[in-house]
Amino acid sequence: MGTRTLLALAAGLLLALAPAADAATPFTAGTGHGHDLAVGNDGTGHAVWLQDETPSDRVHYCRVPGGGSACDSESTILSFPGSGANANGDAQVFTPVANKVVIVASCWACGTGGITDRTYLWISLNNGADFTGAAEVGNNLHINGQAGYINGGNMTLGTEGSQFQMTDAAVPSPDTAKAALSSSGLFVYKPSVVFNDALDLTVWAVSDLDTIKFAYRADATPTAVELNNVANWQTEKLLSGAEGDNDETHLSTGPNGIFLSYKWFVANDNRLGLRKFDAATNTFGAPTYVEGPDPIDNNSLDYPYHSQDGSGRLHFVWRTLYDDNRLRYTRSDDGGATFTPVANLAIKESFFDPIVEASPAGSGFAAWTGNGESSIRVVPLDPQPEPSGPGPGGGGPDTTPPTAGSPRIGDPTLTPGQGTTFTFTSSEAGVATLTVQKQVKGMRVKVRGKRKCVPQTKKRLRALRRRAGSAAAYRSMLRKVRCKAYKKIGSIKQAVHPGQNTIVFTGRIAGRKLRPGRYRALLVIQDTAGNVSRVERVRFRVLRKRR
Repeated sequence: MGTRTLLALAAGLLLALAPAADAATPFTAGTGHGHDLAVGNDGTGHAVWLQDETPSDRVHYCRVPGGGSACDSESTILSFPGSGANANGDAQVFTPVANKVVIVASCWACGTGGITDRTYLWISLNNGADFTGAAEVGNNLHINGQAGYINGGNMTLGTEGSQFQMTDAAVPSPDTAKAALSSSGLFVYKPSVVFNDALDLTVWAVSDLDTIKFAYRADATPTAVELNNVANWQTEKLLSGAEGDNDETHLSTGPNGIFLSYKWFVANDNRLGLRKFDAATNTFGAPTYVEGPDPIDNNSLDYPYHSQDGSGRLHFVWRTLYDDNRLRYTRSDDGGATFTPVANLAIKESFFDPIVEASPAGSGFAAWTGNGESSIRVVPLDPQPEPSGPGPGGGGPDTTPPTAGSPRIGDPTLTPGQGTTFTFTSSEAGVATLTVQKQVKGMRVKVRGKRKCVPQTKKRLRALRRRAGSAAAYRSMLRKVRCKAYKKIGSIKQAVHPGQNTIVFTGRIAGRKLRPGRYRALLVIQDTAGNVSRVERVRFRVLRKRR
């Protein structure tokens, strides 16, 4: 199997809330979407994500040694069978026992036997050094949200909106049956499922509009035949004393039981709720609010996520927009009774869908997508207090991003092949990246549980046509999802210095002239410490050549 060393990840995995000499630095592991993260008992990190590629989408895997400073040489790329695969949903990775790594991902237009949603599984028994070939385990569902895995029987617990599907090695592969665990399936987001072997319990939860619903089944030895039959579940359950306007559901399972975390929307003071499942009453108990009183977390708290490590310790991350964004962190060593003071894992960049995972010793990583929702970013758990003074922590490492100011284009109306200049200021030395994007027809599709406008492609049109079922329904659905999207044409990189800078556009990018249409140029600057500026935009048009 081919291997590929990815960009370095930060070293240092000891988790301590006392200020360290230097905060860990986030690194970009790759680009893509649908990321997931697991940490083994030895502290090794395992990150996966999906990459849109030509001719066939693939799954990227990055192994981070415990205490290491880079993804090692066993990092690799996994391919779906067949050609022209279109990866769907979210990749998933699990470390159920020592040296075992399990990766699960879904696609359509892959494998054999026609276009359908398929789920594949890869297994490593040597801690990610190599993997078995892709094995098709599920059919008729693509996994998104948070899936689960049961090591005994090699079982996956898959979710897609309101749908659930278990794959079972005892059932002739692939499993095709599935269960609808929520009656209203149009606006359900962030599905999550876990199995707790100590409680003999499977629990599923989802955000249905502004309401959290859950379902459960008590069974010491669950099978696909049982769990894929909705009649065997207790469904449509609601939180007792629910606050209202709740979403961003997530479940964890471990020695301390099953926990649910979620966001409760409160104007100017969003709350991060935590509830524990009571197996005696089969309900979630009263909430505890995790984020604490710091006003930093009153600034659009979003994307909460929690996990439970092998010792039962609870780890939480979330994003706040305070002072150009913070990735916030806290933990509980006593099953949610008390929490450490909230600290920062990273600052001043975009934090979309952060994930946190840790080993029983408490060491681990956080991962998220950033910089236009495409860069897979990773940082070791090294929480730091809020910066003070002229530098982080009053004089620590440079974590202040550069500023790109006053971006302008010399001529906002061009013809194919015509050159121009882009001028801007930079607050410090670094490298500027100018990315040119063309406005194209777009479609609103669900990406990681949220609606997003993406370029219209043949693959996406085929998927819409397949789901519509008829020509009339297809035309109606297409009208509803239409939007204006942007497609990357190419980029120009150039070293910059403090003050005024100019990037010369020759009229060609990525080896070709710009065709007539509407465009925008995205400008970002990265300094020598790796800090990235906010994205600045300049719009322009390319007209047909004048006669």
